[in-house]
Amino acid sequence: MKWRVRIIKGALIAAGVVLLGLIQAGFFDRLKVMNCKPELVLCFVAVLAVRARSLRAGLTGFLAGLYIDIVYGRYVGIYALLYLVFCVLVSVSLRRLTDKYKWAGLPLLPPLFLLYEMAESLLVRFVAVYVAGGGPLYHYPYAEHFRVRILPGAAYNLAVALVFYIILLLAALIRRPKPAIRYQRDKDIVIDNA
Repeated sequence: MKWRVRIIKGALIAAGVVLLGLIQAGFFDRLKVMNCKPELVLCFVAVLAVRARSLRAGLTGFLAGLYIDIVYGRYVGIYALLYLVFCVLVSVSLRRLTDKYKWAGLPLLPPLFLLYEMAESLLVRFVAVYVAGGGPLYHYPYAEHFRVRILPGAAYNLAVALVFYIILLLAALIRRPKPAIRYQRDKDIVIDNA
């Protein structure tokens, strides 16, 4: 019975990744803020990684990144590697905090998204320069690139991830079973949480 639940969860996560990838490519191409669009798939797997163990988070991130690479990217493996590392970092740094206190890990999300944007920008630039046969890594100063590309991308992804996180928390609150009340003879009411 437990394996059926895992298969259903995996299928729902895969369907969510595919659906968000289609929405990201179709709708958000036209909805850019400061010339940046959110990476919905990254935000989705990051929110899932908050509550997952590092192995499951890494596997989910790797498969989602591989999907993005195969369907939308030029070079297979870049986003798979980036999503893998990002999801493992999110899982390792936030999972223990959010087990006890639901909102405790949120202050750590902005630096993680900023780190992802910096790594993504650098890795994609390295690959592009390598394929082109050399040349400058950035055509304008890095501080300008950081202000124009990295900060808005990190802020946009963070905002979308927070919306996904709130939706996940609300879904967990709705799904939480109510405690069963049992009556024992000659004793007080006993509440079972099992």
